[in-house]
Amino acid sequence: MALKPPVCRGMKELDRSAFALTLAVVALRVPVKSIGQIKTDLADDVLRIPKLRNVVDATTKTHKMVLLKPSISISLGEASDRLRALVHEHNWEPTMHDIHLAYDNWTADDILKSVLPDSSQAPTSYEQIGHIAHMNLRDEYLEYRSVIGQVILDKSPTVTMVVNKLDTIDNTFRNFKMEVLAGTQDFMARVRENDSVFEFDYSKVYWNSRLHPEHERLVSEFAKGSSICDVMAGVGPFAIPAAKKGALVWANDLNPASFEAMGNNVKLNKVASRVTPFNMDGRDFIQHAFTEYYKQTAKGSSSLAPLPRCNAGKRAAKPEDPIVIASRSFDHVVMNLPAIALEFLDAFRGLFYRMTGNSTHSGDINLPTIHTHCFTKSDEPEKDILMRACRALGYPEDQYKELTARVHYLTARVHYVRKVAPKKDMYCLSLVLPESVAYATDAEVGSKRKTDEDSDAQSEDCKQQKTD
Repeated sequence: MALKPPVCRGMKELDRSAFALTLAVVALRVPVKSIGQIKTDLADDVLRIPKLRNVVDATTKTHKMVLLKPSISISLGEASDRLRALVHEHNWEPTMHDIHLAYDNWTADDILKSVLPDSSQAPTSYEQIGHIAHMNLRDEYLEYRSVIGQVILDKSPTVTMVVNKLDTIDNTFRNFKMEVLAGTQDFMARVRENDSVFEFDYSKVYWNSRLHPEHERLVSEFAKGSSICDVMAGVGPFAIPAAKKGALVWANDLNPASFEAMGNNVKLNKVASRVTPFNMDGRDFIQHAFTEYYKQTAKGSSSLAPLPRCNAGKRAAKPEDPIVIASRSFDHVVMNLPAIALEFLDAFRGLFYRMTGNSTHSGDINLPTIHTHCFTKSDEPEKDILMRACRALGYPEDQYKELTARVHYLTARVHYVRKVAPKKDMYCLSLVLPESVAYATDAEVGSKRKTDEDSDAQSEDCKQQKTD
């Protein structure tokens, strides 16, 4: 028998006193010295309710009362064979004992299932960002949002504010409107991830704690001494851990609030010597970053000084050697704006031609691996993503399979990240920038752009004809 609180169907404002319940359960009067054995050997028989003791005082100091699950009757017929054997062996006396349950003894799931119209499910899942619980309530729960928010707040020890998402993510700044359901309004969050600390105003920037594994995975691909161009860096979840690992990072975000938070986080994590923040449009940043980086590296390789260490009270550690940054171009590019990041691949058309003035690849200049996050609803996600990437890059779409061929130096990888909706998945495309794209001349880029525009126009004509 599953123990449930009193039904309070339709409650819109939380009344904690409504969930009080008195219940009679079976108790065994046993010697104090046997308590440990009983709680270990008879764990499946003993009462387990949050914030309620299952061992209480008896009439004498030498004995205690062990409370059993509500499903066990005084005859002990529902108890385990082991319990019945011990009762018979030691002549333990079963008796009835009243327990008094209150709001604090029930879980959030228990409370909400007793309140909401559909008792089979309850909206208790949320994403936690520091002290903030972020919910995404369905329409049918909105009239109960006050009680839902308060219950989540009460039952989550590390949460001090509960919010509900009101609309979809804005593609420009990747934030969304939200309402406070419960708690003290304070959107300044502090999050620890990948041995780094991030502080930001959650109402003004984008952060998704569910992307922690993806942040960690991608950073693991960055070698010590590599150079990173983070185009849509947010508050720094890729940039800062990469810098701590020994990479040189140029990190950009269009959102002024994200740019400000990233700058503060760079200082907070003591990586200011390795991370340079920018506040630019993504395409403009790609052009600027690659051009300036190429000019700077013309003088030769650079190096990163060791990060400061906290050695107070300890013997000084052996000094670390500087980290050499030898590449003439960025080794990796990160574009984490899945709604539209694939479209930004067009910024790499002819980039190296404009950067170097050469139409052919020079052996001393490396081509970057571009990591582009994206969404797809296709039943053939790899094909869909690669063809969209080819179109943006100006690479022949009918040759998309070549990008994944093991014998081909590009060897594109399409990595599954997470499901964001029933028919919508997030992926990361990792692809070495094709030489033919990087060194395309202005004439070739212009010709390809004209072809794309004509193709788009034909598509619009076809759509219009179907409409007509």
